[in-house]
Amino acid sequence: MIGATRFLRDRIDAKEQLRGLSCAFGEPQIAEEFAMAGFDYVYVDQQHGHVTQERLLQMMRAITPTDTAALVRVAENQPALIGAALDAGAEGVIVPDVEDAGAAARAVRACKYAPLGSRSWGPMRAVHGVGVDPAVVNSRTVCLVMIESKAAVEAIDEILDVPGIDGVYIGPADLSVSLGGEPKSLSQNPDERTLAAIKTIRDACVIRGKIAAVSGRPSELHKEGYAMVTAASDYTLIRSGLQSLQAD
Repeated sequence: MIGATRFLRDRIDAKEQLRGLSCAFGEPQIAEEFAMAGFDYVYVDQQHGHVTQERLLQMMRAITPTDTAALVRVAENQPALIGAALDAGAEGVIVPDVEDAGAAARAVRACKYAPLGSRSWGPMRAVHGVGVDPAVVNSRTVCLVMIESKAAVEAIDEILDVPGIDGVYIGPADLSVSLGGEPKSLSQNPDERTLAAIKTIRDACVIRGKIAAVSGRPSELHKEGYAMVTAASDYTLIRSGLQSLQAD
């Protein structure tokens, strides 16, 4: 966060409604353009995107000098991947495929230094961002877990009650498939069963004062209680732009 004025944690604590973008192509130039556009955060997608560790570092260098916070959706719930993302300069991580309190606790441990966790000390360029004192870093690092399955919805209360979990990022497409439906985002109108499950997740977050994050239209979803909304990704913006040109 070299040169930035506020941490993502500050914005969360202030109960701000946050808008973001996601980068999946692994292109530092796109990451820089997104970071300069004035959104609250950019999350780099290592789960479904084409972001190698080398490209991750370049993208962090593009994002962190700005006021836009850098998050990383890691490929899986593994300490080495979470630690590498944070060491590269991310202010927080989005951890996929969390279905129970045990998996949530593993994600937290990987994010936090002792005594709160087991993150290994070796922040590299992160020393220029969230800090150099382990206790300060622990207080500023954001840990979001993805809720994207029937089992995760059933365990949502236990997951949110794990100390150190700041909130959840809802994956409507995977959740819909888990419930027997088609893989649809919120904007694609998933079936009623999926919508009911999403409401259960959101309501559990609101009750506990935790972050409910999702992808979609910020102007609509903020009104429904979602604290963080990712408005678009690099590939959706490119595809929608191309469709507009073809229709012209």
